[in-house]
Amino acid sequence: MRRVMQLLIMVVVGVMIVVPTVSAQPHGETDELAIGHPHQGVDKIFKELNLTTEQKEKLKRNRKAQHEAMKDLRAQMMKKHAELKDKLNNPDVIRADVEPIAAELNALQAKIMDCRLDGIFAVKEILTTEQYVKFQEKVKEKIENRREQRKAQRHGK
Repeated sequence: MRRVMQLLIMVVVGVMIVVPTVSAQPHGETDELAIGHPHQGVDKIFKELNLTTEQKEKLKRNRKAQHEAMKDLRAQMMKKHAELKDKLNNPDVIRADVEPIAAELNALQAKIMDCRLDGIFAVKEILTTEQYVKFQEKVKEKIENRREQRKAQRHGK
């Protein structure tokens, strides 16, 4: 059971990292989307996953909808964080003054998690089981590469 939970957490975190990093590319010869670095097109991963045209389009639409929803939620979070910061800067503030803001922040965080989970399951519905497994492998590779890059940057400075 513990192993299953660890695997589920790894899948959720992996998809949360990869799905938001797929973004519209301003120009270039690659596909309309890029994962991570703007010059690294997803046409490579699309080919590796052997996606149909319909799957590609569904993934693009899903990513765009996911991006818009997350953008709105992040803007709301930033606004509430600023409001909380302003309240906390007041020397006369009491806990009761900030608890409603904290509750709203918690609710927004829950909505963000729901949005991420919706995105994960939308991708899962678009891909076949084999494609999804391969996709998860690519996500895991990307996470490991990022860790190594960050580690190299920290040690290189």
